[in-house]
Amino acid sequence: MPNIPPNASLSCPHAQFLHVRSSRRALVVALFPVVLAACAPDAWRPDDPFEAFLDQVQRKCGEVRIGSRSIGGDLLQNADAYFLDVTSRYYHREISGRSYAEALAGSFGTKPDSPGILCVLNLKRDKDPLPPPVLGM
Repeated sequence: MPNIPPNASLSCPHAQFLHVRSSRRALVVALFPVVLAACAPDAWRPDDPFEAFLDQVQRKCGEVRIGSRSIGGDLLQNADAYFLDVTSRYYHREISGRSYAEALAGSFGTKPDSPGILCVLNLKRDKDPLPPPVLGM
């Protein structure tokens, strides 16, 4: 039998490294669907109606500013992820117009009734709901 010093570790450092590495990989694989689900609906698949809405935002509000940033040049052409995510959530009716305005105002250091925010809020969304049905007919 070999002489093993009394203070020697009997564990294999390489095996511990592999275990930690495989645990990290399992965690990443497990969290990937959660992260993907947190993205805006258009973040992972084509969404032609939303793209058309963004084109409309560019045409009608492109020169208008939200805080110190122009909608067209700073937020759309440079693809500001936060602006696109919040705008997508507003377009897909996941948040109200008020929540949209407050989110952008807080993020870009302006008021919820700033011209840029109001410009986007005044655009027609393709998915505007039908009027409620008349009851009793």
